[in-house]
Amino acid sequence: MDSVIKGQVAILGDFVSADVILPARHSFLPPEEMAANVLGELGPDVNERVRSHPILVVGKAFGYGTGRESPARALRAAGVRAIIGGPFARMFFRNCLNNGILTIECPELVAQGVQEADSVTVSLDDSTIRHRDAVFSFPPIAPAVLAIIAAGGLIPYGRTLLGVST
Repeated sequence: MDSVIKGQVAILGDFVSADVILPARHSFLPPEEMAANVLGELGPDVNERVRSHPILVVGKAFGYGTGRESPARALRAAGVRAIIGGPFARMFFRNCLNNGILTIECPELVAQGVQEADSVTVSLDDSTIRHRDAVFSFPPIAPAVLAIIAAGGLIPYGRTLLGVST
């Protein structure tokens, strides 16, 4: 995995449920179709913003509600590489990791006033997030978690460990 994730952010607010991220009726679609429907409940402009920004900055309880894995899969299919904010709903947090999305709790970044399309740099080497002139620290991410994210998710990681090809 790259030790730096850099890109423009899409901003989403507090209390966005997993059912809003991807309604259950879209859970069994192919990944490309899931991506086309991710956050569509909030409007087509939100879907477009998320699909064109690799980093989401979100508010409290993002992903709460259902434990379905499909909302995280849909975000991954939409090109999301990292989600910063929180605190996150725990099942959603784990589902993101299982699907290869780096999820970092850093409500300080949200409180600082990051704006839509601002550039953010996440450094895994020194566990920092840079936005403009501000630097935010987060706890180091365990090597095993980084390996899962680098592999693209828990299943590809398991296949690598077992030496099984897809």
